[in-house]
Amino acid sequence: MSRFLMNVGVLALTDSAPLVAAQRLEFFHKAGLDVHLLKQTSWATLRDKLIVGELQVAQMLSPMPIAIQAGFGGCSKRLMKAPLVLNRGGNGITVSTRLKSILDSLGPGETLGGRVRALRLSGEMPEGLTLGTVFPFSMHTLLLRRWMRSHDLDPEVDVRLRVVPPVRTVEALRSGLIDGFCVGEPYNSMAEEQGIGAMVSSSLALWPNAPEKIVGCTADWALLNHAPLQAFCGAVKQACHWLEQDDDNRRRAAVWLSEADYVNVPSTLIERALLATVNGQPFVRFDGGVLSSAPEDQLDPLIVETFAIRGDDSALADDLHAARKIFYNASE
Repeated sequence: MSRFLMNVGVLALTDSAPLVAAQRLEFFHKAGLDVHLLKQTSWATLRDKLIVGELQVAQMLSPMPIAIQAGFGGCSKRLMKAPLVLNRGGNGITVSTRLKSILDSLGPGETLGGRVRALRLSGEMPEGLTLGTVFPFSMHTLLLRRWMRSHDLDPEVDVRLRVVPPVRTVEALRSGLIDGFCVGEPYNSMAEEQGIGAMVSSSLALWPNAPEKIVGCTADWALLNHAPLQAFCGAVKQACHWLEQDDDNRRRAAVWLSEADYVNVPSTLIERALLATVNGQPFVRFDGGVLSSAPEDQLDPLIVETFAIRGDDSALADDLHAARKIFYNASE
């Protein structure tokens, strides 16, 4: 029996767990698919390979198809589809030990923004803060912007954002290239374990229930390959449900993810991330749902805040209408 070949792009992150689980548990095989999970070095590389057709489907940042369809970030415009949410939550904001000391030293009524501006004037921090994000149009950037505003930091004035691939965030923090970052696991845990940073916020604190990673593809490919895409989403949804069943399943997934083809770090670090909770809630939840069924007050902020990165809302009504069409149910 011939199987439909699909090259699927992933990054070395714990929230690729549904894709890895669907592969290891043979859900793809049973759905008639020959899926190759191909680890990419960065989100920009993954985006470019998806656009030119080297990848048919990819694990994507939820704002990424919005940005591609709008032609942001220097790429050519392509109509996109995002039929499935892989996970909600799972990101952390980790800062250097120096920045954590500044946060801890703030007195009543004092803000981080006020302190940073004072340090800039005195010459002790002439360039302000530099924070790392994994991709300009990412939930990480949106979360950082929310975190900055909550600390009286102007994202356009007080902070420089530097794009750092997830696998390089810890080293960038260690070298002083950045003062903090927003990233998925296991890199927050790695920075804490190595004593060079402290996680000070998370997706759950800043944007509860926000879609983090999604399944994405071009609209042209989705139109021509509806049945395989539907089968793929069914297998991934099954894997999401498996991951949500109990902690033992997540422990098994941690072992798979630790291998060189995927995250390539000790399974204990990945297990820590997969089993972590924040105020009694899972740090990361594997969704397997569709964003098209979300109420507009959940979907529209994702679109609006993605466009806000560009600082241009002149055609926002049209942008909203077009971007909503990205998110749909492949089973329909």
